[in-house]
Amino acid sequence: KFKIDQWDFFPTLHFSYQLPKEQQLMVSYTRRIERPHGWDLEPFLTWRDAYNVQQGNPGLKNEYIDSYELSYQVLLGKNTFSIDIYDRKTNNKIERVKKAYPYKENVILQTSENVGYDNSLGTELMFGLDLFKWWRLDLMGNLYFYKVEGELFGRDFSEESFNWNTRLNATFKLGKNSRLQFNNMYNSKSVSAQGEREGFVVTTLAFKQDMFKNKVSLTLQARDIFNTAGHSFTSKSSDFYSYSRFEPYSPMVSLTLTWRLNNYKPDRKR
Repeated sequence: KFKIDQWDFFPTLHFSYQLPKEQQLMVSYTRRIERPHGWDLEPFLTWRDAYNVQQGNPGLKNEYIDSYELSYQVLLGKNTFSIDIYDRKTNNKIERVKKAYPYKENVILQTSENVGYDNSLGTELMFGLDLFKWWRLDLMGNLYFYKVEGELFGRDFSEESFNWNTRLNATFKLGKNSRLQFNNMYNSKSVSAQGEREGFVVTTLAFKQDMFKNKVSLTLQARDIFNTAGHSFTSKSSDFYSYSRFEPYSPMVSLTLTWRLNNYKPDRKR
């Protein structure tokens, strides 16, 4: 039997100061919780192939995240600029880890463990630009120092890396009720408790058509249109070395129909 019966306290503090010329300074602290997923807790063995078997861990503890942020934002007409400096620490960090399967040679067992804690210290820049009436451009860049440290299978470890990611989102208005959106996202390589993940890029293209006075929307989306989301993972310990590669079925195309039965948006005139 595995049971968690406890009270938790999640304080949230936000302070803001209005500066001249549409400028604002903000400071915040939040404490959040991240619970394990179902597949992290499932205790049964599942064979993925002849050399890989996975098993959940019902004894996992919840993750607790403490986040400190300092933000500056300025409005330049219809354009926006903001910079965030943050420090985020996760306690009881949950990771999917690997070890040699004790009952069969050359087989890797993948499971989930609370490995210790991780810390992200960095800055995030965001630009929102209305270049034309028909073209909106949003840019984001995130640079941070990442460190994960703790104990795994009775051994202390410490890994760190300099990470960065970017996101570009371009929205084109094709008439009153049509939108075309282009999104490009890049994630750099990053370390884990046992190894590292390779960097990858994902490009998405979407078209949205509103109909019947915005009560119905039709969205056609193609994700990873250049087939670049594939990336590799490496894991190693004293008794094994593992290399694996994730290759999604790309591009993935979806068609979504949205029908709004009611409109709950507030009346801005009031």
